[in-house]
Amino acid sequence: MKITRHRDKILNALQEWFRIHKKGPTLEELCVELEMQPRQKATLQRWLQTMRGIDVDWEDNIARSLRLLTSDPEVEPGLQIPVTETLRYLATGLVEWEKQEPMNRACIPTALRVGMSRMHLTSLLSGDEQAPSNLPEFFDWAKKPVVEWKPAAEIKHLSSAVTLIEDGLVSDFALQWQVTGADVEMQVQEKVLQDVLEYCRANQLEEAYRTLRKLIIERPVLPYSEYRRLLSSSQLRPLRDFLRQIYVDLVDLTSDPTYHFCPRCKYVMRRRQDKTYNCRNMTCEQLSAKLRLPPQPSIPKHEAEDWKVLTPGVHRYGTLPGLWEIQLAEALTKLGVRVALWPEIDEFDLLVEFSKKVRWAIDVKDWSYLDEERLRKVEYRFDTTETFVVFPDERNDLLRIEVERQRLEPELGGVRLKLVSEIISQAKQILEKKNHA
Repeated sequence: MKITRHRDKILNALQEWFRIHKKGPTLEELCVELEMQPRQKATLQRWLQTMRGIDVDWEDNIARSLRLLTSDPEVEPGLQIPVTETLRYLATGLVEWEKQEPMNRACIPTALRVGMSRMHLTSLLSGDEQAPSNLPEFFDWAKKPVVEWKPAAEIKHLSSAVTLIEDGLVSDFALQWQVTGADVEMQVQEKVLQDVLEYCRANQLEEAYRTLRKLIIERPVLPYSEYRRLLSSSQLRPLRDFLRQIYVDLVDLTSDPTYHFCPRCKYVMRRRQDKTYNCRNMTCEQLSAKLRLPPQPSIPKHEAEDWKVLTPGVHRYGTLPGLWEIQLAEALTKLGVRVALWPEIDEFDLLVEFSKKVRWAIDVKDWSYLDEERLRKVEYRFDTTETFVVFPDERNDLLRIEVERQRLEPELGGVRLKLVSEIISQAKQILEKKNHA
């Protein structure tokens, strides 16, 4: 077939589509992918006809039957393996391995095994690069520059001198890329949120960042059609690669005869041995019972293939704390205060403006204990009149804010500790004075 710019553009769009979707696009959707106007459907159809039987094919009068005539594994759906996640597993596993006593190093850390398995699968999908198959081969590979590994090309500004092992020790790069915590998988999944933040700051994508943050808080589970629409939306298109990492197929996350969702956070619930269901977060369980929240609609197994869900790590570290942030923002907004969520691309959580002279910076913390080291990292904002760290009232039995702040606040450089109810009460007082002035 004659190679045209239209052919290349269509093939690239379809390959991108089938990395995400199991069924083919409609003409309207393919127009969106190609940044064409809906009125150009007839033109697109003529182009497709010239490619039929060579590059693409479809069944006449059958919706979504358009398919690529290729066996390229890269276009198979659901086989994306983000290189950043693989490197975090490898770095974490190397750090753990180095910490082990020499006599115990025959036991390969779980993170390192997962990372090597992902490397192997990546090599199978690419078909043109051999992955290390054992520890000696891996250690030889880890001494070479990471950029020599073809999949690493997607990591921008990666120095050609960077290796995972340097002079026989774990490199600074590996130390920076490791994750810490009891659940390595969740920690790796959480790191994508940091990647999103850094990317948005580097490219000044404040509205895109705010849209994605609200999405993962308010829509942890999405029907496939809505997920598709979001990927193509003008606001989230710059972040579509991150969205593919953040959302996975619901049936891949868990297999249930019926899928139930938490009344509070709306995330998929776990099935107990007695065949009842509970939220993965105890606070949600308690608040759902306390507030008598109505159940969410369930999804039968035969419909679950058409749904997407956040990874557990993004739910734990993005959705759950974000619920408190949005709840406080809504409460203050209802009082008539101007509130901006995640201003300056998440320098802090809420900017609350009563007037040009009275402005609050608020960081909301959903902690089960007062982490004094992390508290001291919260910087006082000199461009606001007050800087607060705010905790949900539901945490006060554990945190004892009224007592602990007397001890901690003198060391926090002007940052003050409050409960949500105290912040709302203080906001009401300012508004009352303003209205009676």
